[in-house]
Amino acid sequence: MKLYDAAWPEILNRQDELLVFPHPIENHDALTLGLYAIEQAKAFGYAFAIRVIVNGAVAFSHQMDGTGLEHDWWMDKKLNTARETGIATLRLYCEVEAGLREKPAFLENLASYAIDGGCVPMRTADGHVFGYVEASGAPHQYDHEVGTRAIARFLGIDVPSLV
Repeated sequence: MKLYDAAWPEILNRQDELLVFPHPIENHDALTLGLYAIEQAKAFGYAFAIRVIVNGAVAFSHQMDGTGLEHDWWMDKKLNTARETGIATLRLYCEVEAGLREKPAFLENLASYAIDGGCVPMRTADGHVFGYVEASGAPHQYDHEVGTRAIARFLGIDVPSLV
């Protein structure tokens, strides 16, 4: 399974351009977004843990059969990384791999941070990040795609895919 593909940075940039909300969602919208993520996760055939964070709080959480506390731990670390950088964790991974960005020093704290795909920020056109969609349970490009495809469906748009 690929951990990195040279085409991914361009695809991730395009996803970021397209996945823009007209306004922040509210907690009740997280249910719809979370159910879209579960639907996508099932299509991939892996057991995923999924979270939707809105305004700093978990507004939706689901553990598919076969997941557990380890997945929560990974999602916590991915969320910390995305909060620190303001970008999708897979984008950070790809930029470091491609030599487009130095590996941030905070990533040395392996107990709190992870440079692994699976946490996708939700943002408005002015760049305001108001939440995140997270997934854990599969190779990191699939974790990432669960979030991007759920957001795209919520927004009613198509985005390029990594898988």
